[in-house]
Amino acid sequence: MNDSIGTRPATKRSVITVLIVANLCLLAALLSECLSLPNAKAQPGGRGGEYVCVTAKPEGQSYDVLYLLDSAAHRLHAFYPGLPPNKQLTQVEPRDLKKDFGK
Repeated sequence: MNDSIGTRPATKRSVITVLIVANLCLLAALLSECLSLPNAKAQPGGRGGEYVCVTAKPEGQSYDVLYLLDSAAHRLHAFYPGLPPNKQLTQVEPRDLKKDFGK
């Protein structure tokens, strides 16, 4: 009977030590995820067709227009929302920037 009483505190200490180590490992993993910065993947320069997107609200309108600049083809595209029944984007005739600016 003395053996079971003598080993109980040591077993309890071992379990507490294992739980503390496990919690410290989990804390370290959580902090490493929280403190690392995410990779930026928006508009990678010079790759993927060389596009730049910008939105703007036309004066006196309640919607935004999406402008898409294709610098490889020297074209400017514009998209605006359609009427409420279908709400699909409508494309305006693209502008040829070489023709407009002579470059």
